[in-house]
Amino acid sequence: MAEGLRLKTIWSYGALGFPLALLGYPLGIWLPRAYSSDVGVELAVVGLIITAAAIFDAITDPLMGFASDRLRTRWGRRRLWVGAGIPLLTLAIWSVLNPTEGATAAYLAFWYIGLRVGSTMVLVPYGAWGAELAKDYHGRTQLNSARQRFVLLGLIAAAFVPALVEFQLGDDATALAVLGGYGLLILIALPGIGLWTLTQVPEPPLAQSAGRTPFLRSLKLMWSNGLFRVVVVIELVITGGESFRNALSLFFMQDVIGIPRAGQLYVIYFVTGLLAIPGWDFLARRYGKHRSLASAMILVSFVSLAIFALPPGSETAFKWLFAAKGLCFGAFAYLPIAMMADVIDIDTARSRDPRTGSYFAVHGFMTKCAASFAGLSLPLLALTGYDATPGAENGADALLWLSVLYAIVPTVLFLLALYLCWTWPLTAERHQRFRERIARRDARAAQGVERAQPL
Repeated sequence: MAEGLRLKTIWSYGALGFPLALLGYPLGIWLPRAYSSDVGVELAVVGLIITAAAIFDAITDPLMGFASDRLRTRWGRRRLWVGAGIPLLTLAIWSVLNPTEGATAAYLAFWYIGLRVGSTMVLVPYGAWGAELAKDYHGRTQLNSARQRFVLLGLIAAAFVPALVEFQLGDDATALAVLGGYGLLILIALPGIGLWTLTQVPEPPLAQSAGRTPFLRSLKLMWSNGLFRVVVVIELVITGGESFRNALSLFFMQDVIGIPRAGQLYVIYFVTGLLAIPGWDFLARRYGKHRSLASAMILVSFVSLAIFALPPGSETAFKWLFAAKGLCFGAFAYLPIAMMADVIDIDTARSRDPRTGSYFAVHGFMTKCAASFAGLSLPLLALTGYDATPGAENGADALLWLSVLYAIVPTVLFLLALYLCWTWPLTAERHQRFRERIARRDARAAQGVERAQPL
């Protein structure tokens, strides 16, 4: 059990991961196909919109982190922003998933940017909130593991939406029809569960020194934290590689493997991910979070190479390999966040200012940049001569390039992250020493006898 946390608090905090997970699946998997094939926006333009939205994150994410660190209200620092962001996020995601008749690229760009702003208001304070709730090395693994269980439950629920649409409409089920199927579920789950988390999860008391570091100095201190730079690169490579792949998933499954109803596969994919979380937790406790994450990358890389070697039409083999890849989904999602929470303690020990929100803002921005790699894969696919219009016949060369982009490019990217994880130096023992230093200093500050002492 995480130190000082009740089980109810852990699960109530993690519950918000359920509706937030409902957002990523339609945006990452179904939106490119729906807007290019059904709405009529050019595939390359869809990719550029997804990528360009990161420009707004470059402004909003650092500001949100700084604001959530500095603002003090009777409702706390984090809960106020999460509560304000949920309505905006709900409206924006509804509009993106339910485009009006005659919707254009401008429509997609406007609401997609609104979605990114709303997600910043929720995700940055929410991540910082969790890092502050759990203080110890293994407690953070437990808290983020609990959240990831809800994320996977949300993804399983999300995967059933296209499965149900495909069951109802059969071969007439379009990607746009699938997008529309998510609207009511998100409209109920996001505000409802968000309210539960906001009312049931407390914020830990603030340290006396919290929020005193100026904005520019805060950024300088983060840059000087070498392990933070490393964990950001790890997150960037993993999230970027998977986002690059995900945008191509439907095209690869339907046009290379020949699976017309690919939505049903994601139910199996996320169920295996949920079942595997206790295994990744065990490896993290036994060998460290970094080795657990490295093991997941090794498994995914072998699976990706096996998928690339499949001949067209290998539906059964692909389903088994796709399920094996799903085993690693949870590890990719929550282990880097747990590692980053430990890294923040190094800065807190040195600067005497727990600026968790600022760290999660920079981390969130980089993660969104990585997610925008999905936008890079689509123009690259278009350059190969691939035609995304319904009923189009693509030649062997275009399908080969689709296979390379889907399976080989992410695997090459993972090699860097694998090296950084395997050589990660922040073990549970070293982290405990930092926590003890912070605790001793906070105790002195509470007694009014704190002395300036380098850590």
